[in-house]
Amino acid sequence: MVSVLLASYNGEKYIGKQIESVLNQSFTDLTIVISDDLSEDRTPAIIREYEERYPDRVKSLENNERSGSAQNNFFRLLAAVTDEYVMLCDQDDVWLPDKVEATLREMKRMEADYGTDIPLLVHSDLSVTDEEGRILHESMAAYQKIAVHDNRLSHYLVENNITGNTVMINKAFLRFLIHFPDECVMHDWWLGLLASCFGRIAYVDRPLVLYRQHGGNQVGSRSGLEQYKKRFENRDRVRENYRKMFRQAELFLNCYEEKLSREQREVLEQFVRLPQKSRVGKICTIWKYKFLKSTCIRTLGQMFSI
Repeated sequence: MVSVLLASYNGEKYIGKQIESVLNQSFTDLTIVISDDLSEDRTPAIIREYEERYPDRVKSLENNERSGSAQNNFFRLLAAVTDEYVMLCDQDDVWLPDKVEATLREMKRMEADYGTDIPLLVHSDLSVTDEEGRILHESMAAYQKIAVHDNRLSHYLVENNITGNTVMINKAFLRFLIHFPDECVMHDWWLGLLASCFGRIAYVDRPLVLYRQHGGNQVGSRSGLEQYKKRFENRDRVRENYRKMFRQAELFLNCYEEKLSREQREVLEQFVRLPQKSRVGKICTIWKYKFLKSTCIRTLGQMFSI
């Protein structure tokens, strides 16, 4: 009924605890599907151990070449499943015991409201922990000041408020995953764009994951002040992130142009053209089309960084 997609790479230190937290969920009708990106540590051996112990509940893809990134590894998993509901799982976190049950309950509520033929996405809050699992911040949404209820396309173009390791999508969503981008910022951001255009998004307003922070995180959790400091210190990385953001939007427009409404197409076209405009033109377009981030200071920073 539920496929839990776990993307792994050199995750020997934590992957066992993550798998255990999924197997020990209060909702048990689930299968863990793992895609290992040709790890060079003991991760493949740990995965084989769980496959042997739980042959009906833990399965892995046979990969002959490396995907090259976390997002590509997740896209590979998404292309391989057809289950009724699909959840995404990182290798180094811990799921709270009722995560699947609580997320599925919200998904069922959405299906009752909108039907099963529309793409639906449910995500939730997380608690940020240190390497040993001690909680540093009870709510990541509050800590990072994320506008978790702003599901407009114009918002998702400039900021992603979905954390991939909390996501559940339904089978109807999989039909829109016929195009996987050559480049995107992250897989969860791409899913957010899809859901904001063609489906519905719901948010479970409590932490369902212990989001472990350590030196090897693909994407970490930083406060707003820390994010501003990093951006100030590394302007080249900021420029590269904006390049990826606009490339992501351009690819999305190219992939789904025929399915977009006239209004959605206009929003995407105006956004893709932003880098070519004058500073005044950029500011006016950002304001007109509401390309607004979660906070005023982030939006202001964007106006003078693009």
